[in-house]
Amino acid sequence: MNGASDPGYGAQAAWLFTAAWTGMGVLLWAMFPMTAAVLLPLCSIAPLAWMWAQRHGLPRYRVAPATAALGVAALYLAANASWSLSPDLAVRAVVLVLLMVATLHAVLGTLPELEPPPLHAMAVGALAGLAAAGTLLCVEVYGDQVVRRLLIRLVPALEPSANHIARDAGQAISLAPYLTNASIGVATLMFWPVTLIAARLGLLRAWRSLAALAAVVFTATLLASEHGTSQMAFTGAAITFALFKVRPRLAKPLLIGGWVAATLLMVPAVSLLYGVEAYRAPWLPESARHRVVIWQATAEEVPKAPLLGAGMGSARVLRERIGARGLTAPGTTFQLSPSLHSHNAYLQVWYEAGAAGALILLGLGLVVLRSLTQLAEDVRPHLAATFAAGALSIATAYSIWAPWFMGSLAMTAIFACLGAALPRGKAA
Repeated sequence: MNGASDPGYGAQAAWLFTAAWTGMGVLLWAMFPMTAAVLLPLCSIAPLAWMWAQRHGLPRYRVAPATAALGVAALYLAANASWSLSPDLAVRAVVLVLLMVATLHAVLGTLPELEPPPLHAMAVGALAGLAAAGTLLCVEVYGDQVVRRLLIRLVPALEPSANHIARDAGQAISLAPYLTNASIGVATLMFWPVTLIAARLGLLRAWRSLAALAAVVFTATLLASEHGTSQMAFTGAAITFALFKVRPRLAKPLLIGGWVAATLLMVPAVSLLYGVEAYRAPWLPESARHRVVIWQATAEEVPKAPLLGAGMGSARVLRERIGARGLTAPGTTFQLSPSLHSHNAYLQVWYEAGAAGALILLGLGLVVLRSLTQLAEDVRPHLAATFAAGALSIATAYSIWAPWFMGSLAMTAIFACLGAALPRGKAA
């Protein structure tokens, strides 16, 4: 019999294609995080294709509470964009939020309905993709970004702007070490979904030594990187994971309390940091001290539009207006103005979306945390750690409206739900 006409051959080919598709996507995302907004809708192709083959059609899924909460956020942000000082940025962000809602609704509704083979294919692809990305990131961090420099030689268009590189007399380039930060951030977010996938497949016990080695290599790479936000997020997520393992009844209220405090008390918290002059603390890294000044300048603007906010993306315009005054924090050279990146999503939401936006963000997080109680016990620590990693990452990194950052958070949720949808392996 011709192998190409054998149904078993076709299923095997589809399985391999799904694994390769997923693995390549994860590798591309981790190494080039700016592709996240483009890759996000592509995450729906494999699950929907398998569902079509499985049922010869697509069922109607009920709207999950978390997706509904995100939909409410999208509607509010669409209105908020109308008074933004940066309408182009606001409209792009709203379009991406709507794309997130559609993709998450389709994928998170499909994954639990799929049979084990396609779930296993996507899981194996995710593991392989992140393993390859982790290996390359280790080489990049410890090898002075040798892979990126090689790619730049091959494709000069990939060379970053002049303020991110230096050239010696021989015109050899040296790249700023923080250029790997976004990739490190993606790997940090994906660490816990991938550990869940490995646990569900039974690999953490069957390949215990290899899994431990991978965790050690990742931790060493993370600590050697320049990304303090990821280091903080990983530490907090690890503590959350441990608490959910040993003291789940204590861990859940602590996580909920932390989320409530972050969303509701961030404005007075950053003002307190500024008031005690944390921006002059010698034991803090310079970037952290600078953030304290950025946060204070942003917090001072919140009372001017406390209910509905100044509009998405307005911090960038505000930076130009306030920065023209040339004011600096006392005893420092830090400009007392917002930044191109807010470096604090909670504070950014308060300033740009107001109390209404903060309450919507609070509700979204609480809905997600409540959903943890409906999952199997072995899944909860991993997903709680994933939530903690995301909640800590948005506290000090980038802008929450950055397309790649929003896309990365949504893709992390997809792979976390893939892990939860997997049936437990015999060795798990």
